[in-house]
Amino acid sequence: MIVLDTNVVSEITKANLSPNVGEWFERQEMETLYLCSPVLMELSYGAEKVLLGDRSKRFFEGLDSLMGHHFMGRILQLDQDSALLTGRIRARRERSGHQISVQDAMIAAICLANGATLATRNTKDFEGLDLKLINPFEGG
Repeated sequence: MIVLDTNVVSEITKANLSPNVGEWFERQEMETLYLCSPVLMELSYGAEKVLLGDRSKRFFEGLDSLMGHHFMGRILQLDQDSALLTGRIRARRERSGHQISVQDAMIAAICLANGATLATRNTKDFEGLDLKLINPFEGG
């Protein structure tokens, strides 16, 4: 099970996506790829903030297609266990002097609670969390 972070989802929807990401994505079995609710929130926020007007509408239509067709039944939610783990992650990171955003803590907690690997460009944001990470932007 691999959860796609926001930066990976954004990249795979581009016309001129990174060759490394494209090759990585092609090697994956679709049924092993998941999204999670904080990623959907970040995508929605980004679209509303940046892609105003017709482009935003097209983006939301594409997002609906992504959720309803490509990832149907594979969108992980922030449940009670994940919510409690989010709080622990944030507190521990703050105590150690390493900040983490609420969204990233939620994504990490959902992955940890479900035994999932996180595919992200921002691996440094998740270091030290006992979370399995993949960076599709790196070749190899």
